[in-house]
Amino acid sequence: MKSLIVAALVAAAPLAYAAPAAVTLKQAQSEHLKALTQAANGDSKGAVRALQFLSLKNFPKAEKDRVFISIGRLNYENGNFDNAIAAYSKVEKNGPNWMEALEETAWAQFRLGHPQETIAKLKTVINPVFKNESTSEAYFLLGLAQLRVCDFKAVFKTIELFKKNFGETAKQLEATNKSSPELKEIGETVQKLNLVEAETIQRLYVDENGKKRSGSVAKIDRSSDELSFPSTEDDEFWLDEVDAYKVSLKGCLPPGSGKKTAKNEVVK
Repeated sequence: MKSLIVAALVAAAPLAYAAPAAVTLKQAQSEHLKALTQAANGDSKGAVRALQFLSLKNFPKAEKDRVFISIGRLNYENGNFDNAIAAYSKVEKNGPNWMEALEETAWAQFRLGHPQETIAKLKTVINPVFKNESTSEAYFLLGLAQLRVCDFKAVFKTIELFKKNFGETAKQLEATNKSSPELKEIGETVQKLNLVEAETIQRLYVDENGKKRSGSVAKIDRSSDELSFPSTEDDEFWLDEVDAYKVSLKGCLPPGSGKKTAKNEVVK
């Protein structure tokens, strides 16, 4: 009897380890679009299942990354933030969709109530190496997360960095294409950052009773929690290392407490 069972297992083994079904790029794109249409028609959960099944098939990596992005977005819209993060994590780091996945992961982390993780992700997104890939909204989210953990110095630094990186771009777009979607996004980010800045100033200068604090206003210094990224002599960027940073928060107090200074550390 034992030999028969072993023989049966050996015979079944090729089926258990069969390679994923292969589909052409065109077929994968067609199935991807079909699933997105399904979601648009109200069956978001069914669309996620269809995309997850599609992701198990064998087709070009670039399209597969886009499938994972779609899975992440649909899970995010459904409030399944952990599942969204899991999907985004499968996007290839050196691929064209990685920055997009990283920024959207940061949003999911923020919605989960993990602003420290949000900051850690966005430190990568806004790094100068990826200057041409980061969106203006990433700066809003970073400022909002920094406000959430009471790193007020960093909020002002983020606003300054946003102005530096997008100010000239906005001027050029205003002069050439005022209807540009990018210009609209920058304008919306300006408004959002204005709200973040106003809230930060209020937390710094007003006590919990809504009264202005007596005495002079303390000087606002630039935040020192900058990351340095490993590189070779020819300035090659090490993608395996850049996403390994975490932010550790100590002592963030409610607005107006004023008895302790919030301390933030960036650790690897």
